[in-house]
Amino acid sequence: MDGRRSHKSHKQALRIRNDHPNQYDESHLKFKRQNITDTLNYPYMAAVIINGRLWCAGAIVDVNWVVTAAHCLNYVLQVSALKSLKNYVKLRVGSALPHEGGVLVDVEGVVRHPKFEEEPVPHADVALLKLSTNLEFTPHVSLIKIYEGTKEPYAQSFVTVSGWGAVKGTDTAFREHTPSLLSARLKIRSHRYCVDAFQLVSGLQITRDFFCASLRNGTRDACLFDAGAPAVQKNRLMGIMSFGPENCGDEHQPAVFIKAFYFRDFVKHTISSYKTTADLIEAMKEVEPELNEKEEYPKDVRIKPQDLPNDII
Repeated sequence: MDGRRSHKSHKQALRIRNDHPNQYDESHLKFKRQNITDTLNYPYMAAVIINGRLWCAGAIVDVNWVVTAAHCLNYVLQVSALKSLKNYVKLRVGSALPHEGGVLVDVEGVVRHPKFEEEPVPHADVALLKLSTNLEFTPHVSLIKIYEGTKEPYAQSFVTVSGWGAVKGTDTAFREHTPSLLSARLKIRSHRYCVDAFQLVSGLQITRDFFCASLRNGTRDACLFDAGAPAVQKNRLMGIMSFGPENCGDEHQPAVFIKAFYFRDFVKHTISSYKTTADLIEAMKEVEPELNEKEEYPKDVRIKPQDLPNDII
């Protein structure tokens, strides 16, 4: 998958994602989103920019770390000519606009969850991006704390999802992300509802590391370019967007988020283990010895499962 939310057509989406966005029509706002917003309301938001294009969303979780969906990095990590990650991946923070304002920061490191799998359904779909410099926190730039509770997200409660996703659920959405940050309140669905929604229609098995959220009438939803978008409840990060149905706003299939409960220890361990880019490079040398002789920064960092605490999935 690339940044597209649909699980079925990710290969097609990968080919189209570098096209220029079409003109945005504000009349479509209410189709997938509720509110135009800004970074004063959501200072933890980060736009993931790959090859100069908006690719996904992310959330600031530390002074120089952003969490997003692991599959968002598939494209850039598969580019054979990749020599320096920061030439391809950047983050814009402190701005409601993905391509101007705020601060544009280079990404120097990528750490994907060691158990990340894309097929048949994304599993452990979470990654951390290490920034080249520490962020200066302001009213427009700040971190979001990850939910520390032991209880599952409560069905029928609401989460706020923010991002720059498309506002149409049709194929034209491949070329249309919103020019400004938007948000929507989505209702968390029961696990049974989520399982039935995808198994009956798509045959996909939804496991316990996910939760689903939507509105039954399909008027608000997460969409294309929303992968990695944070789902927040009571000022805590409850999950990040992973995937969803083929058509955004499908009232029968909700958006799917990986639960914070399943990735928070991975985040803590990674941030504490890799304080510098040099630390990441050393980890890469051990995981992929064939990259030892490369002068440029390696493509990807994978922490080995045996290096993680036992309570990380």
